[in-house]
Amino acid sequence: MKMNKQVRQVDGLSLRLSAVADAIPSGRVVADIGSDHAQLLIALAQAGLLKRGIAGEVNEGPWKNASQNVNDADLQHQIQVRRGNGLDVLKVGEAEVVVIAGMGGHLITSILDRSLHKMEKLERLVLQPNNGVDHVRRWLYRHGWEIDGENLVREAGILYEVVTASPGDPDQPYRGLPLPLEQAYEVGPLLWQERHPLLLHKLTEKLEGLDRILQQLELGRSPEARQRLQQLKQTREEWRRWQQWLQQDEN
Repeated sequence: MKMNKQVRQVDGLSLRLSAVADAIPSGRVVADIGSDHAQLLIALAQAGLLKRGIAGEVNEGPWKNASQNVNDADLQHQIQVRRGNGLDVLKVGEAEVVVIAGMGGHLITSILDRSLHKMEKLERLVLQPNNGVDHVRRWLYRHGWEIDGENLVREAGILYEVVTASPGDPDQPYRGLPLPLEQAYEVGPLLWQERHPLLLHKLTEKLEGLDRILQQLELGRSPEARQRLQQLKQTREEWRRWQQWLQQDEN
């Protein structure tokens, strides 16, 4: 399933969560881990797109808030709010889609690592890491999940990525790419293939971040700092080459 580049904003949801909603197939049992007050599941239910929802929260405060929101929306019959750590709130085969959004990439993969047996019958993962998206893509590749959708949205000046994956051939989205695999984890194989309109912005932000690090390393005098400086200069040249490639495509 390929995501739409233009995200339709869902009533009651931010643009970021609307992009997540776009990535969820209609009429499924959806578990939202770290549910952010159950906003996503409530919006899906109110739009007639949700078969059943399970909102998972590890801490008491968010769990109570999510429960109250579901009650206020009169959706207790359709959405259950459960307290537990990660996928511990699920039984094997209970959900068809698992959503983990608004966390760091390392935390997302640690949640998945702890519950591999809970994922055996899943139809889809919908992941929206706030950082470390390369870590997420690397995890999916190594565990046999095929990335079948990627999207970028900008909200309040911040770029957010949404990655969906299904059990399949993890090599498929990376075939034919001019990018080395490790760099493709950062760029996004489908974002590159589809020339996502925000991908150039993403590469530009990456280069700006590298430039800031290089400026700091220029002040270092140790052999380690000089070695790191040369490595980062090479990395920057690679990213600059991909940026120029995209700019030529746009022109």
